Amino acid sequence: MTIVCPLPVAATEPSFARAIDRELVQQLARDLLGDGSRNVSLAPDYVRWKGKDGCIVGWHALVGDEQAPSYITVRTAPPLRLSDEASKLRHRADEETDEWQRSLALSEEHGLLLIGFPLDRQMPDLRRLVRASKVRTLVQGVRPDLVPDSLRISKSKSRRSIVRYKPERRAVLRWDLGFKSEDAQVADCVQTIWFRLLAEPLPFRAPLAAAARDAGIRVPELLASPHERLLLEGHLDGSPFDLGDRSRLDDVAATLRRLHGAKLPEGAPVRDAGGELELVLRAGEDMGLLTPAHGAAAAEIARTLTACMPAASPARLLHGDFHCGQVLLGADAGLCDFDRACAGPIGMDLASFHAHAVAEDQHGGAAFADAFVEAYAKAGAMPPAREVAWWNAAALVRMAASPFRSLQADWPQACERLLTAATVAAKDAAR
Repeated sequence: MTIVCPLPVAATEPSFARAIDRELVQQLARDLLGDGSRNVSLAPDYVRWKGKDGCIVGWHALVGDEQAPSYITVRTAPPLRLSDEASKLRHRADEETDEWQRSLALSEEHGLLLIGFPLDRQMPDLRRLVRASKVRTLVQGVRPDLVPDSLRISKSKSRRSIVRYKPERRAVLRWDLGFKSEDAQVADCVQTIWFRLLAEPLPFRAPLAAAARDAGIRVPELLASPHERLLLEGHLDGSPFDLGDRSRLDDVAATLRRLHGAKLPEGAPVRDAGGELELVLRAGEDMGLLTPAHGAAAAEIARTLTACMPAASPARLLHGDFHCGQVLLGADAGLCDFDRACAGPIGMDLASFHAHAVAEDQHGGAAFADAFVEAYAKAGAMPPAREVAWWNAAALVRMAASPFRSLQADWPQACERLLTAATVAAKDAAR
């Protein structure tokens, strides 16, 4: 057995260990989804684990000698439920894609249901977003003006990449659509369109992103929304904001400050300290299932945060998941991915940046986040230091399970580092 990371203490079901056994899943994918001869190479990506009720494990896949990129979802559940899940999708089991000969395979022997990308139980539209011919039809149907005059979309010149995928939750695909003309005098060209598919609609996402744009912030243009769970967005130019790069801190901080000063759309969902505390308590329960000691540490932090919960702060337009990966730098800083945008206190966005920085860089992340807060403070008033510390502690607890959710080999140590940082922040909040 070659499991990719340590098992949680409460993970007593053998099927979960098999679902994170790289060699076993590679073999099953090759023989049950593939043709039995093309090699499959897997890298762990994501887990949604619910103990004996089952789990979903996501694997990035490279298939064949050409290393064609794809994805595999492995589900576990009690036998009868797993069989029922397979039966609901069986009518699509023989769908062939570029990488897989079959899209679905149930291994009763191992208690695993393998699902090949793009088959997804909650997002059936994903199937038509991976074929150039289907994408061509979609674009021509909802935004024919995006196809330049005298040109047509070329399947052979178009390229797709999986930018982000959480099985049964959301998918982000990038299509570089190639256009060509029968007239040799007309130059070919490429246009990039981002397709965002959601399992659940986010009705305020577009208005909140539009409010950010109205405040002078570069955000991806909403090109079309064929239905409430599918968005087509334009490409946002810029280079990634690298963690540790202090040369553009002032630019990024000023952009976040501008976002927080934007006009809130009426009816925008609100996040406050009370709601955040509920999420912290829930995260602590999840941590207890992974490791009792981690659960106890999270519970102690939650008790501290309960005793010093900050007073209500003015609601601002928040990004909701702000970190370096959401920033694209050009002449100014652009922001992307408004899936979690909401109204709430600015400490929430600052804490999100802090928690991501600490999680990604255990040595310099905290200092970089502190430098960002200093840059943010240059542009105007800040919440009290204890309020900032409260939100930092809450965000760190909520982030603490992320090393396990991404199946990091050292997740117990990484979780402990985040909880230790949260403990320090909670003590600062209680002073």
